[in-house]
Amino acid sequence: MSASDRSPEKAAGFLLKVLSPDGTAVRRFHLAPGEHVVGSLAGMDVHLEEQGVSRRHALVEVLADGGAVVRDLDSKNGTFVAGRRIRETAVSGFTMVAFGSAQAVLQPADPARTQVLLGSGEIPIATPEKEIGNGLTTDGLHPLERLAETLEEVLPSLAQGLSTPQEAADELVHRWIAVLPVGRAEVLRAGPAGEAVVAAASTQDHLPRNVVTLEVEGPDGWKLRLRAADVAKLGPLRPLLRLALASLAARSALRWRGEAKRPVKEEPPQTPETPPPPGLGPEMSKLYRRAGKVARGDVPVLVLGESGSGKEVLARWLHARSRRAAGPFLAVNCAALPRELLESELFGIEKGVATGVEARPGLLERGTGGTVFLDEVGDMAPETQAKVLRVLENTTLFRVGGRVPVQVDVRFVAATNRDLGALVEEGGFRRDLYHRLAAFEVRLPPLRERREEIPALAARFYHRELEKNGLASPGITRAALGALVRYDWPGNVRELQNEIAKAALLLEHGEPLDLSHLSERVRRPPGESSQPADLTLEETVRRAERQAFNVALAAAGGDAAQAMELLGVSKTTYYRKVKELELG
Repeated sequence: MSASDRSPEKAAGFLLKVLSPDGTAVRRFHLAPGEHVVGSLAGMDVHLEEQGVSRRHALVEVLADGGAVVRDLDSKNGTFVAGRRIRETAVSGFTMVAFGSAQAVLQPADPARTQVLLGSGEIPIATPEKEIGNGLTTDGLHPLERLAETLEEVLPSLAQGLSTPQEAADELVHRWIAVLPVGRAEVLRAGPAGEAVVAAASTQDHLPRNVVTLEVEGPDGWKLRLRAADVAKLGPLRPLLRLALASLAARSALRWRGEAKRPVKEEPPQTPETPPPPGLGPEMSKLYRRAGKVARGDVPVLVLGESGSGKEVLARWLHARSRRAAGPFLAVNCAALPRELLESELFGIEKGVATGVEARPGLLERGTGGTVFLDEVGDMAPETQAKVLRVLENTTLFRVGGRVPVQVDVRFVAATNRDLGALVEEGGFRRDLYHRLAAFEVRLPPLRERREEIPALAARFYHRELEKNGLASPGITRAALGALVRYDWPGNVRELQNEIAKAALLLEHGEPLDLSHLSERVRRPPGESSQPADLTLEETVRRAERQAFNVALAAAGGDAAQAMELLGVSKTTYYRKVKELELG
């Protein structure tokens, strides 16, 4: 039976989310109908390297009727379902599973939520749960899934040092009030005298009657206190709540010992290959991986591409992954300033050059130890080009009006939307400077050539706008996403960002972003602008199929089984098309 012949519930399978020991990372495994072996041995369907996981630890059999069976395979440390050690048991809903020390959430993959493909999960759901038959909201999720999602979103910021334990605790209790059946949530920690000190708390406006208190103990004196009318519903959540407390406690201990600060070393540890940012298509991922290798050195980088295609984003990414990451990142638009102002901005100026002028350093001095980004370098005046070339060659400069050389140490990243090669041939740009800046050259394709990235970009911009403006929305509808993907975006990523920002402001509370919120040009782009006039029927069909597969994969987060459901094709058809369209 093909995937298209099954009912949605039967075709969906299960999703296994495995949490790291400190709760700060999540790995997802989509379990289609069939048997899946969990273990530490390489090649297992679910490969886990956590301590205490046997080589062949357990078997998860996803049944055609929508349920699943979990079997222990004589593991040394046992398999647990809902906190109870099992030999074999059937599950049908959201369940906590543990393989030795590896904690996980096993949940049905719910196809009813695919109508809003890019949901934000930001709708307040403390009110009674609603029916989700129309698939337009994220209401009705099981508390276990809601809790897992809040940890997945908040705890990584602790592991990366982006938030303090206090900030993470505040964020967690505010989210838990919205997603769990509780009236009050408190995170406490042991004070200097051993007393319990409230680190964070959040309360509903009106506590339910007959509230009962549930306390969860964590390491190093950290404790969670939840008040709810029905504490029994919170029992299965205990393992995840303990993980949250363990993460807060571990990060707090590091901060007190001063170990959370980045060690000062001349050569910070470098990974063999820097992973690209999430949401990129195959070509952009390859481009970012190559750039990540170059980031380890100090060679200048030249980024080419249309306006709004993400040149400065790549420049900042390079800087953040270089050994200069602790230094400043300073940017200047060479097309926005007259020559004299640009030179004083870059090289600094001495006192007395003009009436009332005080001495001040330029970007190249202030950027010592970091990166200087020269945007629109193709518009730089010839005289300024010569001075920049001198800095590249000698690492020294003279301030405007100065006579004493100043030593600088910066890495140059330049960008332009112009054809520098043609400018060099025409004499509008110095050949020697071009070759110095283009030690590593990156050419970013326009957004219309990487449409598979549009769903992830749109979701990121949309969630940012909702948070910035205090809005609540279930997400972006399938129709609106289709229009966003079809449009050619002559202004590239910047135009997409502005379109999403405008559309978000037109929303009513709790309303998904739909076609009616988009600009007319986006809803109905000119047909002739999206396809070459001489395209054959065969090529037209191939391009449409390729675009549809890319969008489905992006919307499904790379999950092939979910992409099949979105496309409405069988497994055989799906993989045949992937091969024909060269998507693999």
